[in-house]
Amino acid sequence: MAIVKMNRISIVGLEVDKDSIIESLMKLGVVEITHVDYEESEEGWSQLIVQDGSGAEVTRIENEIAKVESCIEYLSKYDKRKKGLFEPKRSLSLNQYNNIISSKEKIWDAVEKVAGLVGRLSSLQAEENRLNNMIDSLTPWKPLTIPVEITSTKSTIVAMGVLPSIADPYALKKDLYKQVEESYLEVINGDKDQHYLLVIYYRDCEEEAMKVLKQYGFARVSFNELKGTIEQNILALSTEINNIRKERKHVEKSISELATEKENIEVLHDYLVMQRDKKKILGNMIKTGKVFLMEGWVPEKYVQKVKIVVERKWDCILDFREPKEDEEFPVLLDNPRVVQPFELVTELYSLPNSREIDPNRFMAPFYFIFFGLMIGDAGYGLVMAIVTGIVLLKFKLEGLAYKLIKLLFFGGISTFLWGVLFGGWFGDIVDAVTNGKYTIKPLWFNPLDDPMRLLVWAFIFGAIHLYVGMGLQAYKLIKDGRPLDALFDVGFWYILLTGLALLIVGGSAAVIGKYMSIVGAILLVLTQGRSEKNILKKLVSGVLSLYNVTGYLSDVLSYSRLLALGLATGVIANVINTMGTLFGMNVPGIIVLIVAFIVGHTFNILVNVLGAFVHASRLQYVEFFGKFFEGGGKEFKPLKANTKYITVEDKEAI
Repeated sequence: MAIVKMNRISIVGLEVDKDSIIESLMKLGVVEITHVDYEESEEGWSQLIVQDGSGAEVTRIENEIAKVESCIEYLSKYDKRKKGLFEPKRSLSLNQYNNIISSKEKIWDAVEKVAGLVGRLSSLQAEENRLNNMIDSLTPWKPLTIPVEITSTKSTIVAMGVLPSIADPYALKKDLYKQVEESYLEVINGDKDQHYLLVIYYRDCEEEAMKVLKQYGFARVSFNELKGTIEQNILALSTEINNIRKERKHVEKSISELATEKENIEVLHDYLVMQRDKKKILGNMIKTGKVFLMEGWVPEKYVQKVKIVVERKWDCILDFREPKEDEEFPVLLDNPRVVQPFELVTELYSLPNSREIDPNRFMAPFYFIFFGLMIGDAGYGLVMAIVTGIVLLKFKLEGLAYKLIKLLFFGGISTFLWGVLFGGWFGDIVDAVTNGKYTIKPLWFNPLDDPMRLLVWAFIFGAIHLYVGMGLQAYKLIKDGRPLDALFDVGFWYILLTGLALLIVGGSAAVIGKYMSIVGAILLVLTQGRSEKNILKKLVSGVLSLYNVTGYLSDVLSYSRLLALGLATGVIANVINTMGTLFGMNVPGIIVLIVAFIVGHTFNILVNVLGAFVHASRLQYVEFFGKFFEGGGKEFKPLKANTKYITVEDKEAI
């Protein structure tokens, strides 16, 4: 069984040793600490104990983490180190890590400096934007030659303002001169939105002048706090902007000089994450004034290691026990290396619960077969295997990224093997380039020439897939002490479905199939209604159960997607080759062929790899898992250093 056996762990220790014990458990990385519900404990306990932990402390550390993350993100712009797509975490010895953390106050100073400089940079940017907006608003007034602070004289009013673009400034000028002879109007500028005007009139005529101006929608403009001409103000603002840009460069230079601290700041980030996780875990524990209690789960194989490490250093009480009969425990999968990448498919669906079968060992061979069959081109398989193989060798991948790339690597191998069997090498590229003189023959058959043959095999593979799923359901029933249910609900269906399959085969097999079908149908009618109390209901339920044959038929038909996707890959590949050879084998034609080959086949690989991944997964989720899988398992999440940038090499870690 690939689901790791777990033991329940309880630790009672002195409050003064709590932080050290948690630190040690985090280094071990094999204990998941769960919530202790003390309210359900024996009567009287609630008066002696309290829930541990501090939400405020966790929030404080999370705010610090956010500040450090912002600093790292900004320094990344100035970090000249080249990092690859799958750059692994930096590895530090325990001494190196401790030395860096011992000077965390100095690192915090760098973080504060960066934060201050970034804040100053934001202020400068905001000020520059404000000044640029001012210049934009003043530019239409640039032809105005009088100082903007002059708004009146002893006898006149000097008004600057705007008209809507739909208004006619020259009609306004004519009306103004007609109504107020002692006036002057000059059109300074105009754009698609409005007209810019200078108006001068006698104070005594202000009422008559404003009456005419308002009729045309005139809105007065004031230039508060500005002195001199518009051109002088624009020049002064431009000078101020230049000074701001110089200061920005100086600030950016100061930030770039602090980029050398980025690696230490990354260590500080991971240190804070570990501190936060330790503080968070306290919320799952309970304590009195002197002692604490924590509970959790540990893989059975690590029980002795945990016991030795904890009891060797601290005086505390450790208790380990197996899960109770109906007690769920977190799920940790333990499969061979060749199966581990396929765990990704199951994890995207749901982890198995702690009491059922891990489906990965049974699912992996089928996923391997189906994935390659849906692409079925040896050239594509080689490309996939080589690219993903290089990534796996060159980069130290972890977690989801490792499983995905390794899964695609195996998919490439499967695709190559099926391609050799089907004779597909980048479609029919050899045949297309040599104009039919040479061709690579399939070791088995070409699906494009004989699609019905592939369809039959797709149904055969599908039937085997379904039978394995049904067999796993029978195993579960037998394991749960229900062997008769396994016989009635799986064994009898095997008889009926196998008989129907033999009928389809025909010939002498059809005779055997006929009797198997009859026997299987009778047995199902007699047993499928066994939960009913009334005899008539038992019989009716049994007869109605035969309708499930259509469900199995529908499941088998679902495997026709193996044919559909396999043919699609081959057809598109051949079309690409045909397009690439349209211009012959001359120099221009070869150039077209190379471009079409690279672009077309790259696109075809990407699209069909995605399709194969999705549809091969779908066959597992619906057809296979639907026969026996329950899911709903809770992932085992041990307390450990969930770092982002570094890995600390510690001999105590498992």
